[in-house]
Amino acid sequence: MKKRKIFGLALIFLVAVFLIPQSGLAQKPLVIGFEGDAVTMDPHGRNETTTTTIQRHVYENLVGYDESLKIVPELAESWRLVDDNTWEFKLRKGVKFHNGEPMNGEAVKFSLERCKTHPKSQYKYAVPDYKEIKIVDEHTVHFITKSPTPEALVMLENISIMPPKWTQEWDKKDYAHLTRNMVGTGPYKFVEWVKDDRITLTVNKDWWGGKVDFEKVALRPIPEAATRVAALLTGEIDACWGVSIPDIPRVEKHKNTYVSRVPSQRAIYVMFDVYAEKGGPPPKDNPGLPAGKPNPFRDFRVRKAIAHAINVEDIIKYVMEGSAYPAAQIISPYAFDTHKNIHRPKFDPELAKKLLAEAGYPNGFEANFDTPNDRYVNDQQVAEAIAAQLAKIGVRLKVVATPKAVFFPKVDRFESPFFLAGWGTLSWQGTMNSFFRELKGTYGRNNRGRFKDPELEKKMDISNATMDDAKRQKLRNEIAEAIYGTYYVIPLYYQENVFGFSKGIKDGKARIDERLFAHKLKKAN
Repeated sequence: MKKRKIFGLALIFLVAVFLIPQSGLAQKPLVIGFEGDAVTMDPHGRNETTTTTIQRHVYENLVGYDESLKIVPELAESWRLVDDNTWEFKLRKGVKFHNGEPMNGEAVKFSLERCKTHPKSQYKYAVPDYKEIKIVDEHTVHFITKSPTPEALVMLENISIMPPKWTQEWDKKDYAHLTRNMVGTGPYKFVEWVKDDRITLTVNKDWWGGKVDFEKVALRPIPEAATRVAALLTGEIDACWGVSIPDIPRVEKHKNTYVSRVPSQRAIYVMFDVYAEKGGPPPKDNPGLPAGKPNPFRDFRVRKAIAHAINVEDIIKYVMEGSAYPAAQIISPYAFDTHKNIHRPKFDPELAKKLLAEAGYPNGFEANFDTPNDRYVNDQQVAEAIAAQLAKIGVRLKVVATPKAVFFPKVDRFESPFFLAGWGTLSWQGTMNSFFRELKGTYGRNNRGRFKDPELEKKMDISNATMDDAKRQKLRNEIAEAIYGTYYVIPLYYQENVFGFSKGIKDGKARIDERLFAHKLKKAN
């Protein structure tokens, strides 16, 4: 009788176990599909949104943005301007890195200095020029700038804080280790990176931000848009970064999925090499032009002709299927000190032909036109549409479409005479320092066409140190008008961010800044 009772209880227990939902036994990981993989795990090593979005599941900054792009506390719980040159940050107490190192003034000072000086850093421009970073006490830091810096918070939002001992050890021993591993303070701990397959994370139960809904997370690179959407529709992934335009109706109509749409801060633009004199080996000349032939893009009239020959409205209507907005500048309309009244060039192919003839190219010319094919929405298709439009005025372009891992190093080596890329930031100063200053020290990181104007740089310096809002805005408007009047960069449009979610996620939202964070997602039930 006793044996029978024990057997009966065991049977009930086994049945109960099998009836428990799978999530009750071992929580299914949240799976997010991104357009690409991270380039590196070093949070200072790559200025690219997919990479930094992945990293910021683990690393944190002094301040961040919320969904409405308002500056909010992260590792700094408060801040104030002591005087025009001194920013005081009060740090959260009791926060530790995932390896046990304390997050304190020493870690902040080390991280900002590393980001400004490390040879691999792509965020040097985003650290305001400083006189001193002073540790007042363990949880108070004074960031003392060389001159007044009204955008200091906007710039510092880019800089992640790293554990000093661990980072210094591997910087000296084997830098590659820092590119493959992460140790931060954020909501998730790094577990594993299988390149081009997945990044695995697990919850940081000691995170200062509280409990998250999903304890295990897998971030998967799925470059093909159709494959990514198919994975969402079949339940293989739970959230999809970047639903392609043709797939939006499929996701909207499916019983288990939905989309969220919002205008992006990211501008798509084209840029010219205005430095190389002729076609030939880089960096002096440009291999994307016929060997020995003069570089036509050095001529202002040629650049202006191309600006008037690109029909952005048609590109938005037919290539982007309405999922974009015309841009007159590369800085976001949401950005600090954006110009409110600048206008993009009018589509005028007859004027374009006239300008080409005046420049000595009545029959046009040939050149390469580079574009990534896995970085922006319909990037290759947009480049091909531009090439077709410019062919009508005699500019014969060979579209060279490559993965971003090939494209960005190529343009960084000054091997493209004309290329398409994107930029999304909320910092006027960061944008101008990166795009329109000579490549020197921390400046010019994105000046891939080698634009140079010392007088404009002097005006930038003055504007960057002007604390009076009205005076600074007036000066910055004048600078913007002068820069875009050179046609060195031709802004095209702002993308629309379209994210897809399974209905197992409650109220998933696309963000203006293109971020998609696991710790911000909530379970539907």
